[in-house]
Amino acid sequence: MTLSNNSGLRGIGARIARFLTGAGLPLFLASAALVYEILIFGVLFAPDNWGTWTSFANNFKLWCFGYDPQTGGLAWSEVVVMQLEPLFVLGLSVIVSRRQVMGLSTFAKWRPHLATMASGVTLSSIAMIGLYLFATSESTDEIEFPFPGKRIRTELVPPSFQLTDQMGNSFDIEEHRGDVVIVTGVYALCSSTCPLILAELKSLLDELSPEERERAQIVAITLNPENETPEDMVNYISGYGFEYPELKYLNGDPGHVRKTLKKLQISRSEYPEYGIIDHSNLFLLIDAEGRIAYRLTLDERHQSWLRGALKELATEATVLASRESGNEGSPADTLVLK
Repeated sequence: MTLSNNSGLRGIGARIARFLTGAGLPLFLASAALVYEILIFGVLFAPDNWGTWTSFANNFKLWCFGYDPQTGGLAWSEVVVMQLEPLFVLGLSVIVSRRQVMGLSTFAKWRPHLATMASGVTLSSIAMIGLYLFATSESTDEIEFPFPGKRIRTELVPPSFQLTDQMGNSFDIEEHRGDVVIVTGVYALCSSTCPLILAELKSLLDELSPEERERAQIVAITLNPENETPEDMVNYISGYGFEYPELKYLNGDPGHVRKTLKKLQISRSEYPEYGIIDHSNLFLLIDAEGRIAYRLTLDERHQSWLRGALKELATEATVLASRESGNEGSPADTLVLK
Protein backbone atom coordinates (compact mmCIF):
# COMPACT_ATOMS: atom_id res chain seq x y z
CA MET A 1 0.00 0.00 0.00
CA THR A 2 2.84 2.35 0.79
CA LEU A 3 4.53 1.70 -2.56
CA SER A 4 1.23 2.22 -4.35
CA ASN A 5 0.59 5.51 -2.56
CA ASN A 6 4.10 6.73 -3.27
CA SER A 7 3.74 5.74 -6.90
CA GLY A 8 0.46 7.60 -7.12
CA LEU A 9 1.95 10.72 -5.56
CA ARG A 10 4.91 10.56 -7.92
CA GLY A 11 2.49 10.27 -10.82
CA ILE A 12 0.55 13.33 -9.68
CA GLY A 13 3.80 15.21 -9.14
CA ALA A 14 4.99 14.28 -12.63
CA ARG A 15 1.74 15.51 -14.22
CA ILE A 16 1.95 18.81 -12.33
CA ALA A 17 5.56 19.22 -13.44
CA ARG A 18 4.63 18.54 -17.08
CA PHE A 19 1.79 21.05 -16.81
CA LEU A 20 4.03 23.76 -15.36
CA THR A 21 6.96 23.23 -17.70
CA GLY A 22 5.14 22.14 -20.85
CA ALA A 23 2.57 23.77 -23.08
CA GLY A 24 -0.26 23.18 -20.60
CA LEU A 25 0.29 26.26 -18.42
CA PRO A 26 0.59 28.77 -21.31
CA LEU A 27 -2.55 27.36 -22.92
CA PHE A 28 -4.44 27.47 -19.61
CA LEU A 29 -3.35 31.08 -19.03
CA ALA A 30 -4.19 32.03 -22.62
CA SER A 31 -7.71 30.65 -22.23
CA ALA A 32 -8.21 32.46 -18.92
CA ALA A 33 -6.77 35.69 -20.36
CA LEU A 34 -9.22 35.49 -23.27
CA VAL A 35 -12.18 35.45 -20.88
CA TYR A 36 -10.61 38.28 -18.86
CA GLU A 37 -10.08 40.46 -21.94
CA ILE A 38 -13.66 39.81 -23.09
CA LEU A 39 -14.87 41.03 -19.69
CA ILE A 40 -12.76 44.20 -19.92
CA PHE A 41 -14.01 45.01 -23.43
CA GLY A 42 -17.57 44.24 -22.33
CA VAL A 43 -17.18 46.72 -19.48
CA LEU A 44 -15.55 49.42 -21.61
CA PHE A 45 -18.13 49.29 -24.38
CA ALA A 46 -21.26 48.43 -22.40
CA PRO A 47 -24.37 50.08 -23.93
CA ASP A 48 -26.32 52.54 -21.81
CA ASN A 49 -29.52 50.48 -21.87
CA TRP A 50 -28.41 47.03 -20.72
CA GLY A 51 -29.82 47.38 -17.23
CA THR A 52 -27.83 45.53 -14.58
CA TRP A 53 -24.84 44.98 -16.85
CA THR A 54 -24.60 48.72 -17.55
CA SER A 55 -24.71 49.44 -13.81
CA PHE A 56 -22.03 46.83 -13.17
CA ALA A 57 -19.86 48.20 -15.99
CA ASN A 58 -20.16 51.79 -14.73
CA ASN A 59 -19.21 50.79 -11.19
CA PHE A 60 -16.30 48.70 -12.50
CA LYS A 61 -15.02 51.64 -14.56
CA LEU A 62 -15.51 54.04 -11.64
CA TRP A 63 -13.36 52.02 -9.25
CA CYS A 64 -10.78 50.63 -11.67
CA PHE A 65 -10.51 53.19 -14.45
CA GLY A 66 -11.29 56.58 -12.84
CA TYR A 67 -14.55 56.86 -14.81
CA ASP A 68 -16.38 60.20 -14.90
CA PRO A 69 -20.12 59.48 -15.48
CA GLN A 70 -20.80 62.99 -16.76
CA THR A 71 -18.08 63.21 -19.41
CA GLY A 72 -17.47 59.52 -20.03
CA GLY A 73 -13.78 60.13 -19.43
CA LEU A 74 -11.49 57.30 -18.37
CA ALA A 75 -7.95 57.04 -17.06
CA TRP A 76 -6.78 55.17 -20.14
CA SER A 77 -3.38 54.48 -18.65
CA GLU A 78 -5.12 52.37 -15.99
CA VAL A 79 -7.13 50.59 -18.69
CA VAL A 80 -3.94 49.71 -20.58
CA VAL A 81 -2.20 48.46 -17.43
CA MET A 82 -5.15 46.29 -16.46
CA GLN A 83 -5.31 44.79 -19.95
CA LEU A 84 -1.58 44.11 -20.16
CA GLU A 85 -1.14 42.50 -16.74
CA PRO A 86 -2.49 39.02 -17.68
CA LEU A 87 -0.75 39.21 -21.05
CA PHE A 88 2.56 39.87 -19.27
CA VAL A 89 2.13 36.77 -17.12
CA LEU A 90 1.13 34.79 -20.21
CA GLY A 91 4.21 36.03 -22.05
CA LEU A 92 6.51 34.88 -19.25
CA SER A 93 4.99 31.40 -19.30
CA VAL A 94 5.37 31.23 -23.08
CA ILE A 95 9.05 32.18 -22.77
CA VAL A 96 9.62 29.45 -20.19
CA SER A 97 7.84 26.82 -22.33
CA ARG A 98 8.60 28.25 -25.77
CA ARG A 99 9.83 24.96 -27.23
CA GLN A 100 6.69 23.09 -26.25
CA VAL A 101 4.44 25.93 -27.46
CA MET A 102 6.27 26.18 -30.79
CA GLY A 103 5.79 22.44 -31.21
CA LEU A 104 2.00 22.79 -31.36
CA SER A 105 1.99 22.94 -35.15
CA THR A 106 -0.91 20.57 -35.88
CA PHE A 107 -4.34 19.90 -34.43
CA ALA A 108 -3.21 16.45 -33.36
CA LYS A 109 -0.65 18.08 -31.08
CA TRP A 110 -3.26 20.51 -29.76
CA ARG A 111 -5.81 17.80 -28.98
CA PRO A 112 -4.26 16.60 -25.67
CA HIS A 113 -4.44 20.16 -24.35
CA LEU A 114 -8.10 20.88 -25.18
CA ALA A 115 -9.19 19.84 -21.68
CA THR A 116 -6.63 22.21 -20.18
CA MET A 117 -7.90 25.09 -22.32
CA ALA A 118 -11.50 24.25 -21.42
CA SER A 119 -10.52 24.31 -17.74
CA GLY A 120 -8.99 27.76 -18.18
CA VAL A 121 -12.17 29.07 -19.81
CA THR A 122 -14.41 27.42 -17.22
CA LEU A 123 -12.54 28.53 -14.10
CA SER A 124 -12.03 32.09 -15.28
CA SER A 125 -15.69 32.30 -16.37
CA ILE A 126 -16.80 31.13 -12.94
CA ALA A 127 -14.61 33.79 -11.34
CA MET A 128 -15.99 36.54 -13.59
CA ILE A 129 -19.59 35.44 -13.08
CA GLY A 130 -19.00 35.35 -9.33
CA LEU A 131 -17.65 38.91 -9.45
CA TYR A 132 -20.66 40.05 -11.46
CA LEU A 133 -23.17 38.36 -9.15
CA PHE A 134 -21.52 39.80 -6.06
CA ALA A 135 -21.36 43.30 -7.52
CA THR A 136 -25.01 43.23 -8.60
CA SER A 137 -26.51 41.38 -5.65
CA GLU A 138 -29.10 43.17 -3.55
CA SER A 139 -26.87 42.86 -0.50
CA THR A 140 -24.34 45.25 -2.01
CA ASP A 141 -26.99 47.98 -2.05
CA GLU A 142 -26.58 48.13 1.73
CA ILE A 143 -22.82 48.62 1.48
CA GLU A 144 -21.73 52.23 1.77
CA PHE A 145 -18.64 52.55 -0.36
CA PRO A 146 -16.15 54.92 1.30
CA PHE A 147 -15.38 58.29 -0.24
CA PRO A 148 -12.46 57.62 -2.64
CA GLY A 149 -10.89 61.04 -1.96
CA LYS A 150 -7.61 61.60 -3.77
CA ARG A 151 -8.30 58.68 -6.10
CA ILE A 152 -10.99 60.58 -8.01
CA ARG A 153 -9.78 64.13 -7.33
CA THR A 154 -8.89 66.25 -10.33
CA GLU A 155 -7.05 69.53 -10.84
CA LEU A 156 -9.04 70.95 -13.74
CA VAL A 157 -9.01 74.70 -14.27
CA PRO A 158 -12.60 76.00 -14.53
CA PRO A 159 -13.48 78.58 -17.15
CA SER A 160 -13.72 82.14 -15.89
CA PHE A 161 -17.21 83.63 -16.05
CA GLN A 162 -19.03 86.75 -14.90
CA LEU A 163 -22.79 86.68 -14.38
CA THR A 164 -25.40 88.44 -12.21
CA ASP A 165 -26.96 86.96 -9.07
CA GLN A 166 -30.59 87.12 -7.92
CA MET A 167 -29.99 90.40 -6.07
CA GLY A 168 -28.58 92.12 -9.15
CA ASN A 169 -24.95 91.93 -7.98
CA SER A 170 -22.19 90.88 -10.36
CA PHE A 171 -20.54 87.53 -9.72
CA ASP A 172 -17.00 86.65 -10.77
CA ILE A 173 -15.73 83.17 -9.95
CA GLU A 174 -12.21 84.57 -9.55
CA GLU A 175 -13.33 86.68 -6.60
CA HIS A 176 -14.06 83.51 -4.63
CA ARG A 177 -10.52 82.20 -4.70
CA GLY A 178 -9.93 80.88 -1.18
CA ASP A 179 -13.47 79.53 -0.83
CA VAL A 180 -14.97 76.17 -1.69
CA VAL A 181 -17.42 76.85 -4.50
CA ILE A 182 -20.11 74.34 -5.45
CA VAL A 183 -21.48 75.00 -8.92
CA THR A 184 -24.66 73.42 -10.27
CA GLY A 185 -27.46 74.17 -12.72
CA VAL A 186 -31.19 74.48 -11.97
CA TYR A 187 -34.30 76.30 -13.23
CA ALA A 188 -37.41 77.47 -11.43
CA LEU A 189 -40.00 75.54 -13.46
CA CYS A 190 -38.23 72.22 -12.95
CA SER A 191 -40.37 69.74 -11.03
CA SER A 192 -38.13 66.67 -11.22
CA THR A 193 -34.50 66.79 -10.16
CA CYS A 194 -33.92 70.51 -9.44
CA PRO A 195 -35.85 70.33 -6.13
CA LEU A 196 -33.66 67.33 -5.20
CA ILE A 197 -30.51 69.28 -6.09
CA LEU A 198 -31.51 72.25 -3.93
CA ALA A 199 -32.65 70.07 -1.04
CA GLU A 200 -29.31 68.24 -1.18
CA LEU A 201 -27.38 71.52 -1.16
CA LYS A 202 -29.38 72.85 1.80
CA SER A 203 -28.73 69.63 3.69
CA LEU A 204 -25.03 69.92 2.94
CA LEU A 205 -24.82 73.45 4.32
CA ASP A 206 -26.69 72.51 7.47
CA GLU A 207 -24.18 69.73 8.19
CA LEU A 208 -21.15 72.03 8.05
CA SER A 209 -19.59 73.63 11.10
CA PRO A 210 -19.74 77.45 11.29
CA GLU A 211 -16.08 77.64 10.24
CA GLU A 212 -16.61 75.31 7.27
CA ARG A 213 -19.80 77.10 6.27
CA GLU A 214 -17.94 80.40 6.21
CA ARG A 215 -15.67 79.02 3.54
CA ALA A 216 -18.44 77.46 1.38
CA GLN A 217 -20.19 79.26 -1.48
CA ILE A 218 -22.99 77.66 -3.51
CA VAL A 219 -23.53 78.87 -7.06
CA ALA A 220 -26.56 77.81 -9.13
CA ILE A 221 -26.64 78.87 -12.78
CA THR A 222 -30.06 79.08 -14.36
CA LEU A 223 -30.77 76.59 -17.12
CA ASN A 224 -33.60 78.80 -18.42
CA PRO A 225 -31.93 82.23 -18.81
CA GLU A 226 -34.49 83.72 -21.22
CA ASN A 227 -37.46 83.25 -18.93
CA GLU A 228 -36.31 83.87 -15.35
CA THR A 229 -36.55 87.34 -13.83
CA PRO A 230 -34.64 88.41 -10.69
CA GLU A 231 -37.93 88.30 -8.76
CA ASP A 232 -38.57 84.73 -9.93
CA MET A 233 -35.07 83.76 -8.89
CA VAL A 234 -35.34 85.29 -5.40
CA ASN A 235 -38.70 83.60 -4.75
CA TYR A 236 -37.45 80.27 -6.08
CA ILE A 237 -34.32 80.10 -3.94
CA SER A 238 -35.91 81.47 -0.76
CA GLY A 239 -38.54 78.77 -1.04
CA TYR A 240 -35.84 76.23 -0.22
CA GLY A 241 -34.64 78.10 2.84
CA PHE A 242 -31.52 79.69 1.36
CA GLU A 243 -30.48 83.11 2.58
CA TYR A 244 -28.43 85.45 0.44
CA PRO A 245 -25.49 85.20 -0.12
CA GLU A 246 -25.07 81.54 0.88
CA LEU A 247 -26.53 80.57 -2.50
CA LYS A 248 -26.07 82.85 -5.49
CA TYR A 249 -28.48 82.14 -8.33
CA LEU A 250 -26.91 83.43 -11.53
CA ASN A 251 -28.32 84.69 -14.79
CA GLY A 252 -27.20 87.06 -17.53
CA ASP A 253 -27.15 87.35 -21.27
CA PRO A 254 -28.78 84.09 -22.45
CA GLY A 255 -26.07 83.40 -24.98
CA HIS A 256 -23.33 83.90 -22.38
CA VAL A 257 -25.17 81.74 -19.84
CA ARG A 258 -25.48 78.89 -22.33
CA LYS A 259 -21.79 79.17 -23.24
CA THR A 260 -20.85 79.13 -19.56
CA LEU A 261 -22.93 76.01 -18.93
CA LYS A 262 -21.33 74.33 -21.93
CA LYS A 263 -17.81 75.20 -20.76
CA LEU A 264 -18.63 73.78 -17.34
CA GLN A 265 -20.03 70.65 -19.05
CA ILE A 266 -23.44 71.11 -17.43
CA SER A 267 -25.51 69.70 -20.26
CA ARG A 268 -29.05 70.85 -21.09
CA SER A 269 -31.57 70.00 -23.83
CA GLU A 270 -34.74 72.03 -24.32
CA TYR A 271 -38.11 70.51 -25.21
CA PRO A 272 -40.35 73.58 -25.73
CA GLU A 273 -43.37 71.49 -26.71
CA TYR A 274 -43.36 69.96 -23.22
CA GLY A 275 -42.06 73.01 -21.35
CA ILE A 276 -39.15 71.11 -19.84
CA ILE A 277 -35.36 71.21 -19.96
CA ASP A 278 -33.53 67.92 -19.67
CA HIS A 279 -30.22 68.46 -17.88
CA SER A 280 -27.36 66.83 -16.00
CA ASN A 281 -27.59 66.76 -12.21
CA LEU A 282 -24.03 67.84 -11.65
CA PHE A 283 -22.14 69.28 -8.69
CA LEU A 284 -18.77 70.85 -9.47
CA LEU A 285 -16.65 71.34 -6.35
CA ILE A 286 -13.97 73.99 -6.83
CA ASP A 287 -11.24 74.05 -4.19
CA ALA A 288 -9.65 77.04 -2.47
CA GLU A 289 -6.97 77.26 -5.14
CA GLY A 290 -9.57 77.63 -7.87
CA ARG A 291 -9.43 74.13 -9.38
CA ILE A 292 -12.27 71.71 -10.04
CA ALA A 293 -11.49 69.03 -7.48
CA TYR A 294 -14.58 66.83 -7.82
CA ARG A 295 -17.44 66.28 -10.25
CA LEU A 296 -20.29 64.48 -8.51
CA THR A 297 -23.96 63.86 -9.25
CA LEU A 298 -27.28 63.10 -7.54
CA ASP A 299 -26.40 59.41 -7.70
CA GLU A 300 -27.23 57.76 -4.36
CA ARG A 301 -23.61 56.76 -3.80
CA HIS A 302 -22.40 60.25 -4.64
CA GLN A 303 -24.54 61.76 -1.88
CA SER A 304 -22.19 60.51 0.82
CA TRP A 305 -19.18 61.29 -1.35
CA LEU A 306 -20.45 64.86 -1.78
CA ARG A 307 -20.38 65.32 1.96
CA GLY A 308 -16.91 63.85 2.25
CA ALA A 309 -15.61 66.01 -0.60
CA LEU A 310 -17.15 69.22 0.76
CA LYS A 311 -15.80 68.65 4.26
CA GLU A 312 -12.35 67.84 2.88
CA LEU A 313 -12.24 70.99 0.75
CA ALA A 314 -13.78 73.19 3.46
CA THR A 315 -11.14 72.02 5.92
CA GLU A 316 -8.43 72.77 3.37
CA ALA A 317 -9.87 76.25 2.77
CA THR A 318 -10.02 76.96 6.52
CA VAL A 319 -6.40 75.90 6.96
CA LEU A 320 -5.30 78.01 4.00
CA ALA A 321 -7.15 81.03 5.35
CA SER A 322 -5.50 80.59 8.76
CA ARG A 323 -2.08 80.36 7.17
CA GLU A 324 -2.68 83.43 5.05
CA SER A 325 -3.91 85.50 8.01
CA GLY A 326 -0.83 84.45 9.95
CA ASN A 327 1.54 85.52 7.18
CA GLU A 328 0.17 88.93 6.31
CA GLY A 329 3.64 90.40 6.32
CA SER A 330 5.05 87.74 4.05
CA PRO A 331 6.00 88.68 0.50
CA ALA A 332 4.21 85.58 -0.71
CA ASP A 333 1.01 86.11 -2.68
CA THR A 334 -2.14 85.85 -0.60
CA LEU A 335 -5.50 84.40 -1.54
CA VAL A 336 -8.47 86.66 -2.10
CA LEU A 337 -10.97 85.76 0.60
CA LYS A 338 -14.58 86.67 1.16
